[in-house]
Amino acid sequence: MTTACTVTLGIALSLYLAAALLFQGQFLLRKNGWDALGRKSLGIGLAVHLIGMILHLGLSNQPLLSNMLVVISWLVIVLVITSLLGERYARVRHLGLLSAPLAFLGLLYPLLMPIRFEKAESILVQYPFLGVHVVLTALGHIGFALSFCAAIAYLIQHQALKKGRLNRYLPPLDTAAEATFRFAGGGFSLFTLGLGMGVIWLFGAPGEHLAGEDTKIWLAMPTWLVFAVYLYLRGISQRHGRRLKWLVVAGFLLGLINLVGVRHDFDEEVGSAQPVTITDELA
Repeated sequence: MTTACTVTLGIALSLYLAAALLFQGQFLLRKNGWDALGRKSLGIGLAVHLIGMILHLGLSNQPLLSNMLVVISWLVIVLVITSLLGERYARVRHLGLLSAPLAFLGLLYPLLMPIRFEKAESILVQYPFLGVHVVLTALGHIGFALSFCAAIAYLIQHQALKKGRLNRYLPPLDTAAEATFRFAGGGFSLFTLGLGMGVIWLFGAPGEHLAGEDTKIWLAMPTWLVFAVYLYLRGISQRHGRRLKWLVVAGFLLGLINLVGVRHDFDEEVGSAQPVTITDELA
């Protein structure tokens, strides 16, 4: 991979991230115009990405599908093209909300996964990809916790109003409902990226430090599904009410049980992996 190709891939990665943030911001914060900006950022990122792959094809004298980075890059390009065409001609809304984070994560994986710091004592420092996974997942749990608190405040206030009383120490129902939605959306976005990295690590970890049946990653799926259902019902179907808040409570409790009560099934011989450099992986 030449320097020019690496630079273009880095720019494309940044544009995919910007598009993902703009789409999420439009969905969660109701900012007019952010959706169009996100689509432009996604389109420019696609163009830069294509230029990088054409440069690689012309300068490297390697086959079209020569290594993992190239294969995943073409898959990301196909994903983004399909998403943009689907939104424009099939009138399928909110495709960018899913395709932009997937494009960012897909391109981040082959760029970041080969980096190693073999002499580091902690496995999280040895493999930065795993460290990013842990940070994103932790931030996602923080978002879920804040959403849980807002949902509990909503439920208590709702119960008080049913009895003809107003709890002055708690926010109004509309404020609590909006806070629940926004915190859940932000936490879900970060948790999705972190979970995606965890699944990639599960099936492609260097040195195979996780067993394929690692329960902690698989048990994160119910939490993800519960919050996905809540966000769909609240954000797209525009449903409201007390029952949706119970979904948030259930999702947070599932995540908390998995976070505190389940351990990763790490291989004992963490340091046995052979050193791999980013140059070797991208060659």
